[in-house]
Amino acid sequence: MNSELNVMMLAAGLGTRLKPLTLEYPKPCVPFLNVPLGLYQFQYLKHLNISKLIVNTFHLPEKVQQLYQTQPYYRHQIFFSDESKQILGGAGGLKKASPLMKKDLPILLMNADEVYFTQNKTFLQKALEEHINNKSLATVVVIEHPEAGQKFGALWCDQNEVKDISKTAKHPNLKPWHCIGPIFVSWEILDLILEGQESNIFYDVLIHKLATHRVQIFPIKSDWYETGNPTDYFAATESVLKNLDIETIQFINEYDNSDIINNSETRSLISKNKIVDIQKLNGINVISKSTTRPLNEKIKDSVLFDQIVLNKKYFNL
Repeated sequence: MNSELNVMMLAAGLGTRLKPLTLEYPKPCVPFLNVPLGLYQFQYLKHLNISKLIVNTFHLPEKVQQLYQTQPYYRHQIFFSDESKQILGGAGGLKKASPLMKKDLPILLMNADEVYFTQNKTFLQKALEEHINNKSLATVVVIEHPEAGQKFGALWCDQNEVKDISKTAKHPNLKPWHCIGPIFVSWEILDLILEGQESNIFYDVLIHKLATHRVQIFPIKSDWYETGNPTDYFAATESVLKNLDIETIQFINEYDNSDIINNSETRSLISKNKIVDIQKLNGINVISKSTTRPLNEKIKDSVLFDQIVLNKKYFNL
């Protein structure tokens, strides 16, 4: 089974924790290992039969549109839902974008700044099959995480069925799971969302329907990375760079053909368009094809793109 569906990429956030970078770049346009954060979901979307793909925008919408209109991964038309007058959240944004979608098909919501890697490349297709077969209102892709229900909000489940959604509640007889981003919802959920109001898909919609509708999880094994603040962004860059597999390298190279450079003091990912003296590299570095800065000085623990040298000094850490 390869059922049709709508896909909505949620790209309307402000990325406030990454200021001042996000004053100039919307978070989906921020590079991560030479690929903008907003494109990482295409690793897995290629296995789906997408009828309509919609991206919502709010902050610097023209840059988000340019990102998706010029990316190399999806060759069909992409539609945009403008929220520049009012940011609406995941649920409110879904409601506003629904006229752009093919009616009565399931909808996949995905965060446009989420980074995770799994060996199960077709998990979205399998999750969609379960969503349809079980006639669920929502199916949430999750992982086990030690901070689910502590640092992060959690889906508290009995087997695979969600019984509570909470940031603070403790349920000794239920297991907490961490959502990594993808959420399949049925078309009927649109009737449960108020139009023109900011609302959260979990805390304003799904939590109120657990007693009357099936909301389920789809667990996978995955390495999920927080990138929303500078400290976690640099930690994720180092961790993923040290563990790149062939498929991820191929994905990166579709956007920016890059080499991994190793010596005794560094591991770097450098666009093949750039010439760098390896002896000037120290620590963990990423250099994009868009870099316009001179590369004749020492580079240490930095991400270079356009005119930006992104490191702890940039963020005053």
